[in-house]
Amino acid sequence: MKSIIKLLEHNTNFNHIRGSPYFLSNKEAWNYDSKLKELREKILEVAMNIPKWEDNLPTRWIVLEREIENQIAKEKYIISYEEAQKLAENCSFPFSKTDSKLSANSKTDSELDSFLKYEHEIGNLIFFEKIKRYIILEPKWLVTVFKCFVSATEFQSDFVDMKEWSQLESTGILSDSLITKLFEKEVKLHSPEQRKFALQVMETFNIIVKHTNKEGQENYYMPCMIKASSYNDIISKFNINSSTCTRSPWFRLVFKFLPPAFFNHILMTFIKKYVVSHTKDDKPSFYRGIGIFTLDKNDCQKLIVCLSKNCVAMQVWEFHNEEQQICSGNYSYIRQDLEDNVDLIQKNIR
Repeated sequence: MKSIIKLLEHNTNFNHIRGSPYFLSNKEAWNYDSKLKELREKILEVAMNIPKWEDNLPTRWIVLEREIENQIAKEKYIISYEEAQKLAENCSFPFSKTDSKLSANSKTDSELDSFLKYEHEIGNLIFFEKIKRYIILEPKWLVTVFKCFVSATEFQSDFVDMKEWSQLESTGILSDSLITKLFEKEVKLHSPEQRKFALQVMETFNIIVKHTNKEGQENYYMPCMIKASSYNDIISKFNINSSTCTRSPWFRLVFKFLPPAFFNHILMTFIKKYVVSHTKDDKPSFYRGIGIFTLDKNDCQKLIVCLSKNCVAMQVWEFHNEEQQICSGNYSYIRQDLEDNVDLIQKNIR
């Protein structure tokens, strides 16, 4: 065994060794059958623990898997959907005349799409049906993209003095010039299309969100990068201690453990569904761990969603023309939205 380890320790195949080796020799015929049986049983045991082991798959899928491995070996970690089609055609995937002209926006569910979904499920690559212009062959590429944006300040030394970086920390706005600079820092994206795809992936993972201000201008926001503000400082901007403001009881959803990253997913789903409130200086009211939303057209009903210790807390504020003692609205649908969002996020990250 020591000789085998010494022989293979610098070989990539070394990582494939599982357990003790099985020695088969045609010089020991009396021992051959029993050893071969043990080997077969061990192979079956290992194979049955592989996800999707019993799936009946076409042989050409294995050929395409190897083609993808060749692309990764060439350090090509992302390919376009059109490139994937060409590889699939070379591996004898059946394409009709319509399929052969497929674009990444086509709704046709080809065998290639089925293959890519399958490979995504077992973790061999990353494929998004809604943004399938590119396929990520190596997760390393995605990690590098994320690292461009979500890094501690000491690793952003080239950018901390930039006006745009200060804007990101104070408002969460990702300006176009800052996005370009951050992408250049770690990963060389070969085209504007790849950069656009990278941003779409970050939206899919709820790291950034696209938001439209009152003037109709679209910007990317990254709430997790905003400097922390105290709860009292934030709510003081909305005058909720006024006699014309009534507040609902707090609704709390308690977790055994609630990491900030999970709360960011929840906050992003609310930002996408509800109208974000704005401060008097027209800044969107989402912060690190807190989001404030407008529930009606008259801007008289607001919802605050915030991260507390291992819980998500929500409260509704109602603003009236005269003093009122209690909230009059029924907001059970918001509670249901929160519970549904949590269930969906938990399913997606399993």
